[in-house]
Amino acid sequence: MWEFIANGLVIGSLLAGIFFLYAYMKETKQKFAWWKWVLSIVWFLGVLIAFAFIGATYGEGSPEATLRGGASFVAIVLISGALIFRFCFMQSGGAKKESKSVPGKEV
Repeated sequence: MWEFIANGLVIGSLLAGIFFLYAYMKETKQKFAWWKWVLSIVWFLGVLIAFAFIGATYGEGSPEATLRGGASFVAIVLISGALIFRFCFMQSGGAKKESKSVPGKEV
């Protein structure tokens, strides 16, 4: 029974992450290429796998594996998240992409 609840939380978290990313893209009126969506979904799955690993090893009663493996997973997720954010949401100059506005039309 616990596995069904955990799997439901993982799938729900993944869908919530995708929904919030879609809402953010729609609000800022940015175009998002298909490969950026795939990259973002893979990153969301990586975050969920990191949390699953930490929870599983802690539940097994292995605090050393939790600390070492969890630190490794979290470091990989943080570094890859920063790189994905840099390449998907920022321009090459480091400034955040501006949404294109129509002259004479206030938002």
